[in-house]
Amino acid sequence: MNIKKNMKKWLFLALILSAVCIETVSAARLQSCQNQASTANQAVVTNVVSVSESASNRDELVGDEESGNREIVVSNSDLGVQIDGVADEQGSYGQLTLRTPVFQCSLSGTQVQNPTYAPQITTADLDGDGQKEFIIYLTSGYGTGVELNSVQVFRQNGDSIPVQSLNEAIGNQFHSAVQGSNLTLTLNGKTSSIPLSQLAEQPDTQQNTPPVTGGAVQQYEVNGNTLSAIYSLQVGMMTYIGELHANYQYENGTLQLAPASLKLEQQ
Repeated sequence: MNIKKNMKKWLFLALILSAVCIETVSAARLQSCQNQASTANQAVVTNVVSVSESASNRDELVGDEESGNREIVVSNSDLGVQIDGVADEQGSYGQLTLRTPVFQCSLSGTQVQNPTYAPQITTADLDGDGQKEFIIYLTSGYGTGVELNSVQVFRQNGDSIPVQSLNEAIGNQFHSAVQGSNLTLTLNGKTSSIPLSQLAEQPDTQQNTPPVTGGAVQQYEVNGNTLSAIYSLQVGMMTYIGELHANYQYENGTLQLAPASLKLEQQ
């Protein structure tokens, strides 16, 4: 009888020790993932409270962070996700975190506090694997003739899908120059011309810079399962001359910008 009692005691203690060990390992793994996420957008797989739950639960979720001044920047109850961050005195949110029912991860960049330009969260199958990804749009700047967006994409398990830089991709495809009395725009080997006399502002040919600058407006949108981008073109400070439009294609583990098309403003 004593043997049976002792066996039961040892079995009970073994179960307690096993639970403690599992909890310790899980906590250590979570801490490690959080450190990685802060530097490399690595996801933390965790039991995040769905934002479709009560407001008190959402507040409790944000309160879990070490910083006590985190705010919910945007939430989507249909998807069960939210973004929170820390407000600064310059009118932006930093230290942004995306939280889903399955994972949480740090977002790169900042987001303006103006609710007119609130972040957008949507889903689409951008890599063709049959599962929808989370697509996050952030706005880092806005003003007259200016709107700077960025995009980040995450799979359902929290893995990040790299997105080719819009500035880099357009820089490889588009070039401009002043030739005689015309402004020439070359996109992927095809050249268009605009008479300088039609421009409200003349290009500054004294500086060693391209006559056309771009990217004052950078916007993203999803149509079906395709991510597309718009990139504005201008001469001088205020003369808008048109836009470049392009879709992203999933190749070799990256969303890469396909050849763009040029849409000129009627001068």
